[in-house]
Amino acid sequence: MKKSISIFGVTGSVGNSTIELLRKRKDEFDVIAITCNSDIKNISLLANEFSPKIIAVANEKKLKELKENIPSNIKCLSGTEGVCEAASYKSDITIASIVGLAGLRPLIESIKSSSVIALANKECIVSAGSLIKKLCKKNNCNIIPIDSEHNAIFQILDGKSINDVSKVFLTASGGPFYNFSKEDLKNITPQQATNHPIWKMGKKISVDSATLMNKGLEIIEAHHLFEIPPDCIEVIIHRQSIIHGLILMKNGSLFGHFGKPSMLNPIDHALSWPEVRKNEIDLISIADLNNLSVELADETKYRSLSLSRLALKKGGIFPISLNAANEIAVNAFLNNQIQFLDIVKIVDKVIEDIGHCDNKSLETISDLDGIFSADNKARRKALESIELGF
Repeated sequence: MKKSISIFGVTGSVGNSTIELLRKRKDEFDVIAITCNSDIKNISLLANEFSPKIIAVANEKKLKELKENIPSNIKCLSGTEGVCEAASYKSDITIASIVGLAGLRPLIESIKSSSVIALANKECIVSAGSLIKKLCKKNNCNIIPIDSEHNAIFQILDGKSINDVSKVFLTASGGPFYNFSKEDLKNITPQQATNHPIWKMGKKISVDSATLMNKGLEIIEAHHLFEIPPDCIEVIIHRQSIIHGLILMKNGSLFGHFGKPSMLNPIDHALSWPEVRKNEIDLISIADLNNLSVELADETKYRSLSLSRLALKKGGIFPISLNAANEIAVNAFLNNQIQFLDIVKIVDKVIEDIGHCDNKSLETISDLDGIFSADNKARRKALESIELGF
């Protein structure tokens, strides 16, 4: 029997990888819903190829163009409400890859209508982890992370108790500027920051990888997904991107997940879960294990990591503010409004300002309205910091 699948953010990097896999497994899946922000050309091509029941485009101004380019039997919607309606369509698997907190409302609807969420959006877990976990439990929905690091940890933990785990190690490539001096980093351009030497990713996550904020957010994500105490999560620099995760057990055993640096493998794992399916995708060989290196990340050097730990420790509005400020700062950098090194400075400033004026507990912002209110507040503070030159 075919599985039904919906893909949110179908024209992005994760969506493209998912489509690549579906083309090889067309006899196994029926596509129910696909969404994008505004890429009408590509989503129209996919609509004609996969014949989904519903398409939603987040940009409301693009709805007319969408309708003109797809078969009349496919339902077309737009805006946040349209994307959320698409998420309410029942499917076995939902690929949740909308970038940023914009993916939260659709994710919540998908949890109610899907058996499995293949999650690429870490920002939603960072900002609303407790709420999402509660909804998953209530709706009997499983989250399978499809970023390589958390998918690795997910697979290693299979059959193991989290109570037997001593340490979890998240690997980081170190980004494209690992050996750069502070002086060199001052003049980094958006083009340089979005050109990762190993991974093919979207612009936002590429910049996050360069600042290592991506790994900071992943510390918070790992805490929520696997219920791991923050002090048990370490970040290691692994330049070759072959090791995707390590777990040290209390009995001294060290388990690792190794694979080629490709998004295809974790996505394929989620598409097949709970089965393990044979595939021929970027298979690793013993030769790939030559000359591997690892070192603990220096959190005094990478302020993004220590800021993320601080936000996780404080809880409440702080992880939300961390994520919101980072989204604003990265966007400003991509638009040449600030320099590369200013990204983390702005996040730091917002976290400091939030700490002076608010200290709400996690419980007081466990609903959507509270989450979006805290998010908007942090975004405004980040924008003000940019306007005032920090």
